[in-house]
Amino acid sequence: MKSEIGEQYEWGATQETDITPSWIGGDGIFTHGTDAQGGPVLKRIFTDESAVYASPVDAVISLMQAASRRQIAPPILQIGENSIIMDSMPQSWRNVKLDELRDPLLLGSVLEQHRRVHTIPASELVSVHKRELLETVNTVHDHYLTVVGCVPRDVDRILHQLEPFASVVDSFHEQAVPCHGDGAASNVLFCTQPDSAEADKPLLTGWIVSGLMDPLEEAGSILAEIEPYCGMPGNLIMSGLGLPPEALPVAQVFGIFDDLLWCLIGLLRSATSKDTTVDYAKYGLWRLTKARNQLASPTGPLAWLKQL
Repeated sequence: MKSEIGEQYEWGATQETDITPSWIGGDGIFTHGTDAQGGPVLKRIFTDESAVYASPVDAVISLMQAASRRQIAPPILQIGENSIIMDSMPQSWRNVKLDELRDPLLLGSVLEQHRRVHTIPASELVSVHKRELLETVNTVHDHYLTVVGCVPRDVDRILHQLEPFASVVDSFHEQAVPCHGDGAASNVLFCTQPDSAEADKPLLTGWIVSGLMDPLEEAGSILAEIEPYCGMPGNLIMSGLGLPPEALPVAQVFGIFDDLLWCLIGLLRSATSKDTTVDYAKYGLWRLTKARNQLASPTGPLAWLKQL
């Protein structure tokens, strides 16, 4: 792959985007431009802030390409060594807000797009990265300890409560398939024009933790994001992903691990970022609060965990 791309486009000012409560653009440099016909394009340079937890760039781009061909991800125009150029979606498209996923039609369409990723043949992927959520949590946890010296006590307390599951996790794994991996609402683009033919065809963005993985791990990330807030029972979310509803407690536990992962990522970025104007810690502590709430929820997996 060539490292220099996009010479035929006109580019505006390069802008490094930062974390938001939904982590939009928190790990890259984005530049808007236009093609020869004046159509909008977007260049993304993958930066190394996410190296400790992200999949390799070539594997991320490979899965994005395959998803783009299936109209699951935005169209990709060019690929560089650590960058891509994509069609910039029209102004009628924007990131989903969490409360909008209370619409069962939109939520169903989002789940279907995740499910379609699972069916991408490995033979179509130039590069693929095998991911395991618990391994990633342990890696980021150890890195955080090395950099900062200690983690919030609730992180280790919750990890201790989840240890009975972690010790037998292999017995609960589903067969690994290609997965987007991140259920954040902000990773969904949708067309806001209800009469458009594209209104029921959302696109997935934010592929840096994508890879070959247990789909129950991805289901956990989706459940952690939407189950407490969107009014759809967890077993129906599982069905929408094509996963066995009886595996709901397993996915819920993975969701707690996912919250802990992003808690550590947010706090790590807070400790290491030179930009003090961005409150990375707020995002990390929000994800820690979600992990606590999921574990304590009457519909959560705590009673199931106690039976292990």
